[in-house]
Amino acid sequence: MIDVVYTGDLRSTKSVSEQNHKLFFDELDKVTKYRVHDFTVSNLADIISSPGEKDFTPCPFDRGGKDQYWVRPYHRRGEGGGVQVWQFMNAVELTENPFIIRMRPDLWFTKDSIDVIIKELKLILNGDYNIAFFGSNWLEGGIGCYHEKIELSKAGEKEVPQRTEDFLIIARRDGLKSYKETIDGLVAIKGANGIRSGNKCFRFIIPKHSQAFKHLCQLYLLRTTYNKGYPTDKQVCYDYLMSYCKSEHEEGKMKPALDWYKGKKWD
Repeated sequence: MIDVVYTGDLRSTKSVSEQNHKLFFDELDKVTKYRVHDFTVSNLADIISSPGEKDFTPCPFDRGGKDQYWVRPYHRRGEGGGVQVWQFMNAVELTENPFIIRMRPDLWFTKDSIDVIIKELKLILNGDYNIAFFGSNWLEGGIGCYHEKIELSKAGEKEVPQRTEDFLIIARRDGLKSYKETIDGLVAIKGANGIRSGNKCFRFIIPKHSQAFKHLCQLYLLRTTYNKGYPTDKQVCYDYLMSYCKSEHEEGKMKPALDWYKGKKWD
């Protein structure tokens, strides 16, 4: 049995997300039984009364201001990376099955990404390793690749990576640090720029005894609302890439990713 936990802010069009995530759950059904837990919040004003976080511990991190995700003046600031890890570790504390999948509500699955995730899930269920992090990286690594598997840590080593993708996480429950050790590690660096981003903070969940990998694949994030029907992978990917292109400098950094997008043969 697996606990699937949704954590974080509700973004995008819920009906579109649900339709897309059903593609993943249909494949997960073929592998194992699971239980879905919703620990999300709809907006900053509802956090105190949100049923999703009502049993969470007090948050030790600055949650920042109003959140309108891809709209620059309204980006949530504060210590957002620490908040994301705090949300995940609370979800771990409030569930009990031996394996856990953490999902962002604004995830967009392509068929290729589902194939990669299911393959790696089977390896973790088989005991091959402890923690898998999934996402896409448009500035380094295999831009737009089907799958690039990168070892982050070996069991018994103290070294932890500086950053890792965190769109979706699969872990053995006994392969994670405890809530206290994880949060204490993050609190110790409060005020540092590195605590603002989840991809710099999720390394703190990796204990010395665990082996972890990150996986770059064609897994995207929803960066706009879709109120006129179900979008294509091509449209979602374009909107996702363009969310990083708010200035001439940023467009220059994203040129390799945009070139990959233009050259890809979309279904």
